[in-house]
Amino acid sequence: MNVKNLESFLTVAQLLNFGEAARTLNYSQSTISEQIRSLEEYLGTKLFERIGRKVFLTEQGKRLLPFAERMVRNAEELKNLFNDSAIISGSLHIGAAETLCAFWLPPLLKEYRSLYPKVEINIKVGNCVDFPQWLQQNSIDVAFSLNDESKQQQLRQIELFHGETVFITSPDHGLSTRLVLELENLAGQTLLLPEGYCGYPMDLKNLLEKEGVKANMIMQFGSLESIKQCIKNGLGVSLLPKIVVEEEIKRGEIISLAWKGQDIPIQAQVLFHRDKWLSPPLAALERLILAKIGEKKDR
Repeated sequence: MNVKNLESFLTVAQLLNFGEAARTLNYSQSTISEQIRSLEEYLGTKLFERIGRKVFLTEQGKRLLPFAERMVRNAEELKNLFNDSAIISGSLHIGAAETLCAFWLPPLLKEYRSLYPKVEINIKVGNCVDFPQWLQQNSIDVAFSLNDESKQQQLRQIELFHGETVFITSPDHGLSTRLVLELENLAGQTLLLPEGYCGYPMDLKNLLEKEGVKANMIMQFGSLESIKQCIKNGLGVSLLPKIVVEEEIKRGEIISLAWKGQDIPIQAQVLFHRDKWLSPPLAALERLILAKIGEKKDR
């Protein structure tokens, strides 16, 4: 049985699209189709069926999945036995919250790339609540999240850091002259927050709801840079990680507001599925993360 045929089968099974699978594996679509056809002939069964324009796994295809994953993994491990163990290559598929992509992840990935230049890194920015499902579906290898998933038994979690958030606005905003910002001062204000249902933005929304404080409007953005530009132009108030806005505050483009209220920290975790095989690239990433955490504790 050709291992490449199994790899193509797993990719099509994940994406349920022959064209996307071909682009992912850098094959032609006809090659993917031929590999699947060859595998079906070898096994004497149909693995996929088309209904209209959609592709579905047959029951036989679903039964093949765990065996195919194990055989591909065993083949990769066998190949690694005879490779130079000092040269780590392959690919990493990373899910990450946009907040972490903006300030925490880039230095880590820069160091990782310098250590392992032959590893291809793919980043999928998403909502933290989706990461457990993405890990379960094996569409990502690891997730950098703002959600505490310690209660999910199928996930393994490593705490990365706790950081400080800060309320910000423009120098000419009505709240800029307040010596101390209290929760009730946010009533009737326009709040600019990162989109999603996790981490510090959700903590603030829950706090407002709990205390019965109603904002005039909550605008949600997929980019922290967009929020900062809107704040500079006087569109409202925001809560962001302090490290994200330190430079703008120093330049006087944005001001921070002294907050008198419940602490709303940023908390970050890295998530792995417990059943996920730690490929050499993934194991190397975990080692680097643990080393960084150890360095921080030693300071």
